[in-house]
Amino acid sequence: MLARRSNRSNVNRLWDTAFWAMISLGLFAFVSLSGPALASSEKTDAKESEEPANAELEIPETVIVPDPVSLTVLLPKSGAIRQIVFHIWLEAQSREAVPLIEHNLPKIINGFLVDLQRLMYRDTKQRFETRPAGKRSFKYSGPALLPPPPPKTEEELAAEAEAIEAAKEKGEEIVPEPPFSPFAPVTNRYFAALQNKLLRTGQSFLPPDTLRSVQVRMFYDHWPGDAQKR
Repeated sequence: MLARRSNRSNVNRLWDTAFWAMISLGLFAFVSLSGPALASSEKTDAKESEEPANAELEIPETVIVPDPVSLTVLLPKSGAIRQIVFHIWLEAQSREAVPLIEHNLPKIINGFLVDLQRLMYRDTKQRFETRPAGKRSFKYSGPALLPPPPPKTEEELAAEAEAIEAAKEKGEEIVPEPPFSPFAPVTNRYFAALQNKLLRTGQSFLPPDTLRSVQVRMFYDHWPGDAQKR
């Protein structure tokens, strides 16, 4: 009986040794294979973490964020329908100009809609005729917001105060710096031109030196008929 128990004990030890050896090899293989994937995941997470940080930048008080502007374009002959959404922000010249812009905002948005309906009709017709179904949609996002400059030091503020006093004594006037703008130049020529067009339209409803810029922050569309043909 002792011999049998000893043999069984030896067999059990051999199985245990083999089992843990297999587990160790499996863990080694998992770590070896998952290493690159984990590194790639870390890079992806780093990129994704940068985007929210930029998105959380504080919007200056001179920027007005209205509700998105939506419109539908219908091509009569073909019956094609295109649903379009614009996220448009308005930038005032100063904080004092913000209430005036907000008061005239309904008129400004209606003016934008007139411009966009005309421009998007031509664009919709062109895309419908030159692109196959399923490949007509387009999405645009404006440049990332710029971080605000660091606050001025006491020395810089003192130097500015001295310069203003010196200018007053000479009968001169120092033009104050424009308020900080978080908007980088738009490299997309189409949307840069569109922003300039909307800026002129917005300024037509306001006194001079009130509206500083109009920013198309996002654009996307949907073609309901294209989705049905897939």
